[in-house]
Amino acid sequence: MGTEDWWRLRRLKLSGVSESLQNLKNTRVVTATDPLEIRAVLNFVKERYRELEIVPPTWSPPLLSCRFFVAYLKGLEGPASCAALVERDLPCEKAFGKEVRRIRGWFRRPAEITFLATQASLRARNTIFHLFKALYHYASSRKITDLLVCINPKHADFYEKVLLFERKGPRREHPFLPGLSVILEHLDLKKAKERYFQIYGAFPEEYNLYRFFVS
Repeated sequence: MGTEDWWRLRRLKLSGVSESLQNLKNTRVVTATDPLEIRAVLNFVKERYRELEIVPPTWSPPLLSCRFFVAYLKGLEGPASCAALVERDLPCEKAFGKEVRRIRGWFRRPAEITFLATQASLRARNTIFHLFKALYHYASSRKITDLLVCINPKHADFYEKVLLFERKGPRREHPFLPGLSVILEHLDLKKAKERYFQIYGAFPEEYNLYRFFVS
């Protein structure tokens, strides 16, 4: 096992991921479609961003045409985590227009993950793996070829070394979170399955993200 593989396995062990990946009945991911559900999710995002001091008290989420995915954890009240997928008019194009144009190219259909938020507990944060699995399968069913996300650089190791995204472009201001410096991360879904197999195919069952995401 190489140095990076050792780092990945250690990171997954320290994060208690095996419990989340193996106890599938404890986590439920749904698509929020009812206006009241969507409002509740946006309120959750707003409160979490305010608690983390990502946004000022007066900030409200912008109205985007997107699909909301919400993870619920057994024994935990309210959403454990949530994310939205934008398929057109991608917000990241306002900050990373050149980079997105290069990715889009010919016969590509990118989408952007946004409004990502989790409750503070470690168990709640680990539901991001279930969210990502739902996003991965939904995007594949929609013939989406690329996933994009704007993140705080402090989360780069998780996205790049664990989820296998690739960084595109320098730091820039977030399209709708004033004062937040972000980087653009990209996952090529046409190559993702092969990459997950290369990295995680030989990992122990309880940490095997290839089997978790792809199966």
